[in-house]
Amino acid sequence: MLVRFTSILPLVMTGILSSAAVLAKALPEKAADRDIAQLYHSLPPLPRTSLPERLNLISASFLGKPYLLGALGEGEHARFDQFPRYRTDAFDCDTYVTTVMALALSDSLTRFKRCLRNIRYHEGKRRFILRNHFTDLDWNINNENAGRLRDITRTLTTPEGKPAFKIAEALIDKPGWYAHFTHENIRLLSGPDELKQHRLVELQRQGKTLPRQTVTLPYIPLSVLFDEKGRPNLHFFNAIPDGAVIEIVRPDWDIKDRIGTRLNISHLGFVFRVKGIQMFRQASSEHQKVVDVPLTDYLKKAIKSPTIRGINIQVVLKGDC
Repeated sequence: MLVRFTSILPLVMTGILSSAAVLAKALPEKAADRDIAQLYHSLPPLPRTSLPERLNLISASFLGKPYLLGALGEGEHARFDQFPRYRTDAFDCDTYVTTVMALALSDSLTRFKRCLRNIRYHEGKRRFILRNHFTDLDWNINNENAGRLRDITRTLTTPEGKPAFKIAEALIDKPGWYAHFTHENIRLLSGPDELKQHRLVELQRQGKTLPRQTVTLPYIPLSVLFDEKGRPNLHFFNAIPDGAVIEIVRPDWDIKDRIGTRLNISHLGFVFRVKGIQMFRQASSEHQKVVDVPLTDYLKKAIKSPTIRGINIQVVLKGDC
């Protein structure tokens, strides 16, 4: 889905669905423990597969899993968000990519848990306020600095060797984002509404201390990826490697009235070639499940969007996890 954010972003979650609360209680982390153990048992050992192959195998194993906005939290003992720390039964776009990355970079349940924590949180410290809520400002930068991601967007050039990227820029207003929270953003498995309200005030007080930061992000414009007749420029699509993370870029997307801040990124997923077709593998709010969609089809539809302008491309590395 192009304007996928009836939800805005799992990374910048603004609401809670009642079905999500049911799923959170019905499938605790222990169910995921069994799934992950079985998954690792079925996978070739780490040295026998390349990282893109491993990402492909793992991400494909979740095709058809339900879409669930805000699928993860800090666990049942957390102060603000008691949704599971990890799960395999449902995903949103962010938790899908993050979970697959952590599984691919690990070879045991113990290592997966540590890796997921390191990918999801600044310096691996599991606190709501340290979660990588914003893709460009938090998730990209923290994982690039840790050697788990590399932004290759700037390396894609025209056939003549000229740069093809543009720069998106937005002011990420974290205090404004926290100020837009309601008691529904406090996800406790039990307790009265009064407790949620007290926790909300506490969390908003913490959010006020965070900086407002301008973030820049390179992207390949849709006008470069397609010609004036809407035909894909295969020179650029062929340069996107399997296993890359594609981020949908909406430069300085003004949704302050909805979530309290502007954004640059609204969606993300993986790219894999399946039977010769380049697929965008994503947890889709439109399809309400994890799906493969031809990348050129997905992006061609985006041309009609008034805010989507292009894509950022990240590759997953065997960094410290």
